[in-house]
Amino acid sequence: MSYDKKAYKQRQNELKKEIKSIMEDFIPSLIVDPDEMDKYLGNLAGLYGYSLYNQIIAFRQFYLKYGREPEIFQSYGRWKSVNRFVKKSESGVKMVRPQPYKYKKLNELTGDEEEEIGMTWRFFTVFDLSQTDGEPLQRNDFIKGKALMSYDEIKTVVEKEFKVISSPLELEKGATNSEWIRISEKSSENYKISTIIHEVAHNKLGHFERDISREQAEIEAESCAYLVTSLLGLDNQKSKLYINSWSPKAAQDAVKDSAAHILKVAEEIYKTITANNYQLKLL
Repeated sequence: MSYDKKAYKQRQNELKKEIKSIMEDFIPSLIVDPDEMDKYLGNLAGLYGYSLYNQIIAFRQFYLKYGREPEIFQSYGRWKSVNRFVKKSESGVKMVRPQPYKYKKLNELTGDEEEEIGMTWRFFTVFDLSQTDGEPLQRNDFIKGKALMSYDEIKTVVEKEFKVISSPLELEKGATNSEWIRISEKSSENYKISTIIHEVAHNKLGHFERDISREQAEIEAESCAYLVTSLLGLDNQKSKLYINSWSPKAAQDAVKDSAAHILKVAEEIYKTITANNYQLKLL
């Protein structure tokens, strides 16, 4: 099949217009409409952490193109890495990534041309799970085992102090504002246990009153979650990865200074959620 440069360029220009419309018109209208936002964000998931912005861009294209909601977006190569393969008849949708470029600009004072760096974006292609064949998709949130208490049992205890809201958003695993805690209903049982403890820890550690960095707050809360979930019998590799992802040395050092406080809060949370569990009292 011969390559039609003119037709290709026309398709690229049409695609640019479509994505520009999504970025400049659709996304701004989406974020002020909670009902519509739930429709779009409620199904988002990913083996690879594409940005929320990119997820919406791809979702919108897919919905307009096929008239149905996608499941999980992934590039051709990443599907192949989990032994799934894009069907021959399928065409993907586009996400965008920043692309720096150099250009010359006239300095009006000196009359010389100077090199400047600008920023644009370029496309890359992703495919939905439904467009692939292969081995069943294994979802692994890195928290293994069976906890000594269920999420619902822990949630019942937490609700005595905080309003617990079930969120349809996949990408927002958890959030809190000191009065309520929001947990994604799309997470696994173990992930929900770890997340609700993390959000309780933010409150018990005083993160809404203390003047500390976000990095320090996240490390402290996840350290609490790791301690409590470990006491509950879970192998929580997710917490280890999360803690290590907050890499600034200043934050790590600050957490070392608050170690005693973290241990005290973790023990308090554990004792509170297990207070009425007779089985655990015997351990």
